[in-house]
Amino acid sequence: MSDILKYTNSISPLSDEANADYLQCIHTKTYKKGELIHIEGKVCKDLFFVESGLAKHFYYHDGNQYVFRFFSEQDFFIATDSFFNDLPAEYSTLALEETTISYLEYEDFERLCNKYHSFESFARKFVSIVAYTAISNLKGLLYLNATDRYAKFIKEYGHLQQRISLGDTAGFLGISQVQLSRIRSKK
Repeated sequence: MSDILKYTNSISPLSDEANADYLQCIHTKTYKKGELIHIEGKVCKDLFFVESGLAKHFYYHDGNQYVFRFFSEQDFFIATDSFFNDLPAEYSTLALEETTISYLEYEDFERLCNKYHSFESFARKFVSIVAYTAISNLKGLLYLNATDRYAKFIKEYGHLQQRISLGDTAGFLGISQVQLSRIRSKK
């Protein structure tokens, strides 16, 4: 069983028929370091799964880059606004290193949901995970100071710390690299 099937089934077990149909719909692409996986302003109708590598969701505001998620091996991600609402994405996703992605197109996602109750259960649980993660990240930005946000970052992404640049870490925390250096020096 491929990694995407294993991880999907760990979220919500699929029937054998759903697994077979799902596997037939999966596409794979490798992105070079620095290559955009999807672009702000374009409609993005794919559910992505990181087979290998590292990527980030980011956007620019007032000339500053803000990072709001990192994705590494065994992570699903989507351009939420685009995927579900057929709207241009409000952010981009960039490969931070060579990254191999498996993906499912929205039309196949919908077809699988309509055809298999087990896939629809996976979709519901996946959306719940996306919503919970978004709310948790927003709460961290609203209620935590920079030092506590850094501690939360280490808890969630510490295993990736050597793979994520200081600039991207600062962009995720919403602080400057100078502030990040000060926080790190206190640890």
